[in-house]
Amino acid sequence: MTTIDTDPDQVVLDRDDACELAGVLDRVEDWLRHAGYDAREDLAAFLNGPGNGQLAAAGLIELLGVHGAALHRRLRQGCAR
Repeated sequence: MTTIDTDPDQVVLDRDDACELAGVLDRVEDWLRHAGYDAREDLAAFLNGPGNGQLAAAGLIELLGVHGAALHRRLRQGCAR
């Protein structure tokens, strides 16, 4: 990963690193969407701090998809898989 001293609120990635991150987000989201009941229940239990584990798990899965898609849009030309 390449870092450049610019705005402290920004993180700069090489294109290859960004493509790899987008791929990881896609794979984790896909796995969670297709995971069996037990895996999703385990995730819900792990995220069940305030008692909203199911909602938190669904939100996490959605966020993975949203951020993965946004990263792919920013990369525009796609990534080699």
